[in-house]
Amino acid sequence: MLRRICKYAAHFHLIRPFEIMVKLPQKSHKVPLPFTTEEQKKLQTFVMESPTSRKIGLLLGFQLGLRIGEICGLKWGDFDLSEGVVTIQRTVTRISCGNGHTKVVVQSPKTQNSHREIPLPKSLLRVLKKLSKDFSSGTWFLSGNEEKPVEPRCYRKSIHGYLKKASVHQAHPHALRHTFATTCLQAHCDIKTLSELLGHSDAAVTLKKYVHSDMKRKRREINRVFENF
Repeated sequence: MLRRICKYAAHFHLIRPFEIMVKLPQKSHKVPLPFTTEEQKKLQTFVMESPTSRKIGLLLGFQLGLRIGEICGLKWGDFDLSEGVVTIQRTVTRISCGNGHTKVVVQSPKTQNSHREIPLPKSLLRVLKKLSKDFSSGTWFLSGNEEKPVEPRCYRKSIHGYLKKASVHQAHPHALRHTFATTCLQAHCDIKTLSELLGHSDAAVTLKKYVHSDMKRKRREINRVFENF
C-alpha cells in the first residue's frame, strides 16, 4: 500500500522518484525456542509408542537437524541401514508460478553443503530397520508411496498435531532443527562438525544463527571471570 501511494505521488511530481526505492528495514524474525529436555523425552516416548514414518520425522528434526523440506524429500533408499547413515540429497518446496499460483517441486538441497550424510542414533536405527521391511527403496519416506511426497505445508500441520498429542507446547516446526543445534552446542559439540551436520555453508552461519547465551549462562561466565576480584 505504501509503495502504491509513493508511486502515485511520484507520478504527479509530489516527491522525487528515487525516494520510492528506499527499502524499509525488514521485520526481524523471532528465533524459535528449543524444546526442553523434558519435552524432547515426551516426543521420543510419543513416537516410540507407535512409530510411523510421519512420527519419526519429528526425530529426524530434533535428533538429526533436518529441515522440514529435507524430511519431506526423503525416500527409503536414502537410508543406508547397514552403515547407519542417511543421505540428504533432495528437498521439497513450494514455489511461485506467478499470477498468485504456486506449485510443489522436488529439487536438490539449497546449497552444496546441504547435500550431506548424517549418522543415525542407535535407537532411531533400530526402529527404522523394523519399518523398512514394508517399503521399497523408491518409496517416499513420509507418504509411503512412490507417486509423490508429502508437501511441507501439510507436514507442518501434522507436526502441530503431534506436538499437541504429546503434550508439548505449540511451537514453530523449525524449533525441531533449532533444538538439535542447541542440544549439540550445550553438549560442547565441535562447531565445524555441527555446521556440517546442519548443512551450513560455513561455521560462521551456525554461530550467527544458533549461538546465543541465556542470562543464566551469562551470569555464570561473568562470575567465573571475576571470581578473584
